[in-house]
Amino acid sequence: RWEKCRPLSRGSPAWLYLAGQRGLPDSVLMAAHAADAVREGPRGSAWFAHRDDSGCLTGIEMRGPDFRKFSAGGGKTLFRLPGGPGPLPRVAACESAIDAMSLAAIEQCRPDTLYAATAGGMGPATIAALQQILLDIASDPAAVLIAATDADTAGRRHAARLEDLAVEAGASSHTLLPPAGLNDWNDALRAVTPRT
Repeated sequence: RWEKCRPLSRGSPAWLYLAGQRGLPDSVLMAAHAADAVREGPRGSAWFAHRDDSGCLTGIEMRGPDFRKFSAGGGKTLFRLPGGPGPLPRVAACESAIDAMSLAAIEQCRPDTLYAATAGGMGPATIAALQQILLDIASDPAAVLIAATDADTAGRRHAARLEDLAVEAGASSHTLLPPAGLNDWNDALRAVTPRT
């Protein structure tokens, strides 16, 4: 299904949804295109790749103007958007792919950061993917896991689980929540992005 979908392209229905309704800037959408992290789904939806450590597609997080779901038969691992081409000792783990891209926009795609998303839950494959990333970066003095979750009860539980994974791996971590009064990172992005 992924291979049959067109890559994200400027002016396409998915691009217009992500830029218009979600406020994502062209720079982040181009980075997502370059990483083949987002493709065009039906009816103006955007499809976000979940990949394992070897880069193989395991599942698709699907979001559109009026729906969201995860691909039937697919497995949740991690959505991954690298902030730069070099080492990525800083991992910002969000709940949704749109939140990860929103945080990337707010931070202007920090070149030391992997922007990741769990698609809400953390099953065994997602935990294994995070553990592998933490194992890979733990020896770097700059290594840190940022639990960039929603500012609600479920988000705080999610952040606590992420921080537990970092402790188990011997890596630094801290929680980063959206500003007061905002629920998630897309809300935060749209609060600072002028509407056109």
